[in-house]
Amino acid sequence: MGKQKRFSVLGILCFFSICFAGPDQNTLWYAQPASHWLEALPVGNGRLGAMVFGGTVNEHIQLNEETIWGGPPVPAAKPGFREAVSKARTLWFEGQYAKAQALMQSVLGETFDPRSYQTLGDLYIRLLGPQQKAVPSVLISGWKRGPEMDKPNPAELAEAFDDSHWPAADSLDVPTQTTVTFRTTFEITGQQIESGLTRLELSPIDDRGLIYINGKEAGLTDVYNKPFALEVGRFLREGTNVLAVAVTNGGGGGNMARKVLLSQPEFNPGEEYYRDLCLDTAVASTQFTLDGVRYTRQMFSSSVDDVLVIRMTADQSGKLNLGVRLDRPADYTNGSYGTDAIEMFGQARHGESHDGVKWHCLLKAVPEGGSVRTESNALLIEKADAVTFYLAAATDYNRADPTRPLTANRRDLCAKAVASAQNKLYERLRFDHIAEHQRLFRRCTLDLGGHEKINQPTNLRLDAVKNGGADPALVALYFQYGRYLLICSSRPGNMPANLQGIWNDVVRAPWNCDYHININIQMNYWLAEVTNLSECHFPFFDFIEGLAPNGRETAGRLYGCRGFTASFTTDAWRFTDSYGHVQYGLWPHGGGWCTQHFIEHYRFTGDRQFLKDRAFPILKEAALFYLDYLVQDPKTGKLVSGPETSPENTYLTPNGQKVNLSMGCAMSQEIIWDVFTNLLEAAEALGIEDAFVQEVKIARSNLALPQIGPDGRLMEWALPFEEAEPGHRHMSHLFALHPGRQYNLYDSPQIAAAARKTIDYRLEHGGGHTGWSRAWIINFWARFHESQKAYENVQALLRNSTLPNLFDTHPPFQIDGNFGGAAGIAEMLLQSHCQTKEGSTILELLPALPKEWANGRFSGLRARGGFEVDVDWRDTALYQAAIKSNAKTACCIQYGSKRIYRTVEPTAAIILSHEDFK
Repeated sequence: MGKQKRFSVLGILCFFSICFAGPDQNTLWYAQPASHWLEALPVGNGRLGAMVFGGTVNEHIQLNEETIWGGPPVPAAKPGFREAVSKARTLWFEGQYAKAQALMQSVLGETFDPRSYQTLGDLYIRLLGPQQKAVPSVLISGWKRGPEMDKPNPAELAEAFDDSHWPAADSLDVPTQTTVTFRTTFEITGQQIESGLTRLELSPIDDRGLIYINGKEAGLTDVYNKPFALEVGRFLREGTNVLAVAVTNGGGGGNMARKVLLSQPEFNPGEEYYRDLCLDTAVASTQFTLDGVRYTRQMFSSSVDDVLVIRMTADQSGKLNLGVRLDRPADYTNGSYGTDAIEMFGQARHGESHDGVKWHCLLKAVPEGGSVRTESNALLIEKADAVTFYLAAATDYNRADPTRPLTANRRDLCAKAVASAQNKLYERLRFDHIAEHQRLFRRCTLDLGGHEKINQPTNLRLDAVKNGGADPALVALYFQYGRYLLICSSRPGNMPANLQGIWNDVVRAPWNCDYHININIQMNYWLAEVTNLSECHFPFFDFIEGLAPNGRETAGRLYGCRGFTASFTTDAWRFTDSYGHVQYGLWPHGGGWCTQHFIEHYRFTGDRQFLKDRAFPILKEAALFYLDYLVQDPKTGKLVSGPETSPENTYLTPNGQKVNLSMGCAMSQEIIWDVFTNLLEAAEALGIEDAFVQEVKIARSNLALPQIGPDGRLMEWALPFEEAEPGHRHMSHLFALHPGRQYNLYDSPQIAAAARKTIDYRLEHGGGHTGWSRAWIINFWARFHESQKAYENVQALLRNSTLPNLFDTHPPFQIDGNFGGAAGIAEMLLQSHCQTKEGSTILELLPALPKEWANGRFSGLRARGGFEVDVDWRDTALYQAAIKSNAKTACCIQYGSKRIYRTVEPTAAIILSHEDFK
C-alpha cells in the first residue's frame, strides 16, 4: 500500500506540467477518493451546494439546497409562562433555586424533533468499462412489521421464520427504548449477481439496525444519521432472498431505513489518481487513468448562473460511457425529463410528520460526440468525448414570509436555469463563476511560510500536525478555507450559514442543522468583516430582521415586554419561544447578542445609511426588551435579568443540588451592557438624543456587572456557586472580552486577569474539547496578546477537531469551528476593538504573533474605523505596514508597546516600518 501511494504521488507530479500548474498554497488535494462524506470536498454558490467524493468508476456527489427543511409545528411555550417568570424571580431571590427551576421547566415548550434541514439528495455517475453495463439497482420494499420487543429476537431473524401473521409495515417508525424487526423477500437473478449487483445500501437507521440475509448476519449499522452500505454478494443466491432487519431505538425519534436497494460497487480504483479543491477558483477536480484512458472531472457551483456544473472529459475519443442517476434517502419521486435529463422532486418531512418545504431538482446532460438517452429514470451516455451536466434546484420556501409558500412552478424554474446555463459555452460559465468568486476571495491574502509542504496531500499534512508537527502553510490554508466556506454558504439574498453551512448529507441532521443563537451562528460570522467579506454578512442581517416580528410577539406574550427577543435557537420557520430543558432552553438573549453584528458592520464599513435604516432600529428593539425585562436585585438594588441560564452550564447550590436557572448571570448582564452601549453609540453617530436614549443611559448606569469571585476568577453567576462541570465547553461569561469589547487589557486589567484565570481553570479541567469552543479560546488568547497560547490552541484545533477535508468537528461536524478558527487567526494578526480616550480606533499590528510564524505577510484584513491593513514581518518583527481608508480618518497604530498617531487620507495609504516604532 505504501509503494502504491508513493507511485501515485510521483505520478501526479509528473503530469502536473501537462494538465495543471499543480497544487498551490490555496489548494486542498488528495491522492485517493473520499471513502466517506467527511473526506469529500465542498462547493457552493451560497444556496446550492455539493460534496464531491472524487470517485473513479463510481462518482458520488451529495447535493444540498439551503431551504430544504422539515416543517411545523414549531416549539411554543406553555400557558402560564409569563406568570411563572414573576414567581420564579421571587423564589430565586429567596434562595429556592431548584424550586424556581422546576417552575420554569413546567412552562417551557415541548421539543418537536426532528424538524431538520435536509439533504437534497445524491448524484451518482458510473463510468462503464468495455465489458461493463449499468445494471439498474433493485429497490427492496414490501416490508412486514414484527411486534415491539425489548431487544432483538434471534428467531425473527432466521430465514425459516414464519412471518405470515405479521402486518404490512404501514409505518417504519420505532418507539423509543424498543426493538422492531422488519422482514421482506426480494428476487434476484444469477445474471444480476454476476454483474455485480451485490452492494446493499440503506438510508439511515435510527438508532441501530442488525441486518440478516437468508438467516446469516450481514452487518450492523452504527451511526443513526448516516446511510449504510455493505457488500453482501456472499449471502445472495439466485431466486428468492430473505432480508430481516432488527431496528433498535435507544431514545428520541427512531426508524427503519426509509430506502433499501441493491446496487453495483465500484470495480476499479484507477491509477495516477488526483483530486483537489482550489479555494481560489472554487472548482473541485478529479483526475485518474483507467485502461489507458485519462479521465478528468471538474465541478463548481455558479452563483452567476445558479446551477451546479460538472464536466467530464477523456483524452481519447468516444471513451465516455456513463450511467447517471439521482437518489435520496427518503420522500422523493424520480422521473425522466425528455431524452437528455432526469428529475427528482418531493417534500421535506420526517416520516409522516413535519411536512415542510417542497422541492424539485433537474439534471441535464449535454455530450460532445456520442449520444444520450434516458432509461429507467437514469441517464445513459455512450461513446462521448466529453459531457457537461447542469443541475438546478428550486423550492417553495418563501424567504420574505416562510408561512406563505411560493407558488411558482418549481420544475419550470429548474428548466429555465438549466437552459440559460446551457446557452453559454462551458468555458464562459467557468470563467464567469471564477471571476465572481475571486471578486470576494482575492480581497484578502495570508502567507505564513512553509510552502515546501504544499506538494504533500492535505490529509498527510494534517496527520503530521496531529502527530506533533508544525505546518504554518496549513494554518494559512485553514484560514482561507474558512473564508471560502463563508463565500460558498452565505451570499446576499440567501439564507445564513447554518450549523453545517449548507452541507448536510442526511434527512435528520445533528441538532437539526438549525441556527443556534447562543453562540454558533454568531461565530459563523466573526470572520465576515475582518477578512473582507462584508457582503457575506447580509444573509445574517436579513435573517435576524426576519425574526423580529415573531420576537416582538414572544416578548409581549411571555415576558410582558416591549421590543423583541429570541431564545437559544431557531430555524427556517423563525420561531423565537423558549422550549426544551431549562439548561439550554431558558435563555432569551439570542436576539440581543445578534444585534451586535449590525453595529459591527457599521464600525468596519462606516456605512451610515445601514446604521440609520437597519442597525439602529434592531438595536432599539433589543434595548426596549431589556428595559422592560430587567428587575432590581432586592439585595443590591442593581438591575438584573432573569430567570435564565448561563448557556448550558450547571452550578451546585449550597445544599448540593444541581441547578441551571439563575438571575443576573454574567453573560446576560454583559450582553445587555453591549446592547445598551451599541445603541448609545449609534444614537450619538446619528445625532439622536431623546427620552428613550436617556432611559437607556440610566439603565446602563444601574446595571449589575460581573464580579470577581473569592478565587480570583470571573464569576459566571451572580453568586459564587461551585461549578458542577468545571471543564464546561461554553465560555459564556467571557463574552465581554470577546466578541464583546466591554473589557480589555488596557482599560480593565483586573477583569482581564480574572478572565484569564477563568480560561486557565477551564482548560485544566478539560475545557475546549469541542471544535467551536477551541476556536473561541484562540480568540480569547489573542485578545490577551498571548501569542504562544493562541498558537497552541490553533494547533489543538487542527489536531483534535479537524477532519480530513478540514471540516471542523464538534464532534460531529459543525462549521462554526472553521469560521471561529479563521477569525481567531485574524485576531492574532490584527485587532481594532479598543479605542483611545479621544475615541480613535487603535490598530494593533501583530498583537499575538507566535514565533512559529517567523516570516509572513497578510493583505486585505479590515479593521474597525473603516481601515484596510497590509502587513509584512520578518524574524517575528514588523517589517512594513500599509493602512488605507475610504475616508479621512484619524487612528492610533500600535506595535508592541509603542503607539503612533496618523490621519489616513482616502487618496493614499500610509506606509510604516519598524523604524517608526522605535
